[in-house]
Amino acid sequence: MFFHKLKSFLALTSGIAILTCSQNVMAKELNIIATNFPQYDFVKNITKDKANVTMLLKIGAEAHSYEPTPKDLIAIEKSDLFVYNGGENDEWIENFLKDNLSKLNSFAFTKEVSLRAEEEVEGMQPEAEEEPEDGEEHGFDEHVWTSPKNDEVILDKLCEAIVKLDPENKDYYEKNASDYINRFKELDQKYSEVISTSKNKTLVFGDRFPLLYFAKDYGLNYYAAFKGCSNETEVSASTIKFLIDKAEQLKAPVIFKIELSSDNIASTIAESVNAKVMTFNSGHNITVEEFKAGRTMADLFSDNIPALKEALN
Repeated sequence: MFFHKLKSFLALTSGIAILTCSQNVMAKELNIIATNFPQYDFVKNITKDKANVTMLLKIGAEAHSYEPTPKDLIAIEKSDLFVYNGGENDEWIENFLKDNLSKLNSFAFTKEVSLRAEEEVEGMQPEAEEEPEDGEEHGFDEHVWTSPKNDEVILDKLCEAIVKLDPENKDYYEKNASDYINRFKELDQKYSEVISTSKNKTLVFGDRFPLLYFAKDYGLNYYAAFKGCSNETEVSASTIKFLIDKAEQLKAPVIFKIELSSDNIASTIAESVNAKVMTFNSGHNITVEEFKAGRTMADLFSDNIPALKEALN
């Protein structure tokens, strides 16, 4: 296993890491490591200029392709707080945190909200069978941040964790968290208004579907090519035909793809039913241009509103 291959390296470098940590005790800023964009975005919007926040996943990269390097693991050990998502894609983190070398403060999104079982709806491309590692099964969907309702809860709990580490800036962090929570409350209201007044309540995705929490919280049905964390990239003719038939039956005006993903499958379906391909932002990651422009998760989710209106009416 990847994690065990790094143990000996970390054992040799832990002394250096501890020394460096002790030298940074007097540093004014918190040092926080976040795995992916949702975690980075939430931390950054709470701490602003009061913390040094680092994201492990490269901007614009596919979130499920990330593997930690020895340098990443040392950075995590030296951090004041390590913020990650949790779930099957973060299995290496759970192993890392169990190890004696890793006595650090951590915060997992999936430990703060109610979890939903991963779904495989009718028509989805079947997964290739894999043997579970160490006898463990991961039966929950890990994309908890895709629902604004969950985001309000996670932000509140994350703020509490940060305040514990830096109580002197409590008011500053709580004000920032409250402001950002209000953005998600507004999104919640706008999503609810759009969906409650729409004629249709079903989405069609020619892609993965990492939006289970969003769909369930707002009463939406969906059809998709793959599950949210599917490793499959090739779709069968039968899956394509099923999605074309469903899109035709629903008279779907929009076929969705997710951000930073190929539109090949969505385009094939859309061309067959005279529909439009649109992107639905799940917040997995952000483009380099968007990052440089300072766009946030709330901004990305706001972009979904006009797309949702068009798809459901």
